[in-house]
Amino acid sequence: MFILLAGLAFLDEEQDDLVVADEPERPRRRVGGPQRRRQQYLVRRLIGVGVGLAFLILVVIAFRGCLEARSDRALRNYDSDVATIMQQSEQSGTDFFQLLSSPSSSSSVDVQNQVFAQRDASSTLLDRAEGLDTPGQMDDAQGAVVQTLTLRRNALTAIAANVTQAAARTQTANAITTIGNAMGSLYASDILWTQLAKPDITRVLDDEGVDGQPLPPGNFMPANATDYLDQASLVTKLNAITGTSSSSVGGVHGLSLDSTTIGDTTLDPDVTTTVPSDSQEIDIDVTNSGESDESGISVTVQIGTASLSGQLPALSAGEQGTIKIPLTSKPTPGTPTQVEVNVTPVANEQLTDNNTSTYNVVFG
Repeated sequence: MFILLAGLAFLDEEQDDLVVADEPERPRRRVGGPQRRRQQYLVRRLIGVGVGLAFLILVVIAFRGCLEARSDRALRNYDSDVATIMQQSEQSGTDFFQLLSSPSSSSSVDVQNQVFAQRDASSTLLDRAEGLDTPGQMDDAQGAVVQTLTLRRNALTAIAANVTQAAARTQTANAITTIGNAMGSLYASDILWTQLAKPDITRVLDDEGVDGQPLPPGNFMPANATDYLDQASLVTKLNAITGTSSSSVGGVHGLSLDSTTIGDTTLDPDVTTTVPSDSQEIDIDVTNSGESDESGISVTVQIGTASLSGQLPALSAGEQGTIKIPLTSKPTPGTPTQVEVNVTPVANEQLTDNNTSTYNVVFG
């Protein structure tokens, strides 16, 4: 019994070995598989996207750098162009006022032609300024530059058109007033450049970090600009055109008020005179009744509460001149108004009774 069991046990053990030996091996799972391939593909895509973004960033940086370089170059070019234009305009102003102070010819026509030449040069500078390639940041400054040069061109045009009449011995009040106003425009152009245009250009360059060319002072008027803004001083300056100097020392000095006219109506000091309400000027005839040539003849007019004035550059001995003064202020039509005219006595004038007259006038 024991032997049988033992033999059977042997057979069982052998059978088990056979079964185990004949059992097929399970296939090994390959490391990675589809999941790993997906991970590798995702990694490759992420790397590609990263490289693409890096390239795009480099392109943007390079493009932006090009734009900034182009913008900086445009700002520097604009600054340089304006500096050149304003330097030439400043030189034109120096030449112009040198002409008025020391004209090369006593002929007012020659002076007029030279002033017109200065006007043409100023007009050329204005055209150049208007044609500048202006960066957007400089729009405000550009407007101020153009306005500055426009004021200068227009002022020189007005001076050239009136300088011969202003240098004449008669009918000069309007011309002198016009030239005086033009001098005011030249002074305003200097303020516009120095207080607005020039600071704006400098500010933009500083904000953009651009090193530009230093801008010139650019002033058109000389250091003694106020001499040309005062009418009495201006007349003295204009006297240089005709070579007229101050009153001669020798002989009798004296001026006389001959007549006063408003519109086409001559005023009468003894009666009330009605004059056209649309009259534009008052004309005052003055005679140099002395034996010496006189210069800087001034007349003041008081119409009601309004004060007016006019001048003649010069009058030779025995010569008559007419001072025309615009009626910038007139009384209410139909209202009786007193008009007082006074010719300022010249140096060494002894008799002044005939320098003044008073009239009663009605504008209507």
